[in-house]
Amino acid sequence: MAADAFSKMREAIKLVEMALPALQPGTDAYKSTIDALGKLNKAFPASEEVPGVQNTQLQGLQQQAQKSAMMQALMRQMQGGGGAPPPGGPPQGAPAAQPAGAM
Repeated sequence: MAADAFSKMREAIKLVEMALPALQPGTDAYKSTIDALGKLNKAFPASEEVPGVQNTQLQGLQQQAQKSAMMQALMRQMQGGGGAPPPGGPPQGAPAAQPAGAM
């Protein structure tokens, strides 16, 4: 369990490092992030990473991202589709639409 926690912290450090370039240098957010990274790197040095656990963590992150993307697509489809009829016209057995003025 300790190796799993260590690996998760190393991945978190990598994510923060990836976000760092988007922060404006000199701002409080940038300074706080640099400070936090220094402390985290000291507590969780990269030299102690366990490659097998690291790979497992990466696979887990990828699976979560895929699930999230699928859920977002499903939600968009449900919200956008609303009560729209399925493609291909009315269902079988449904009365055909009458042109305006025809009775």
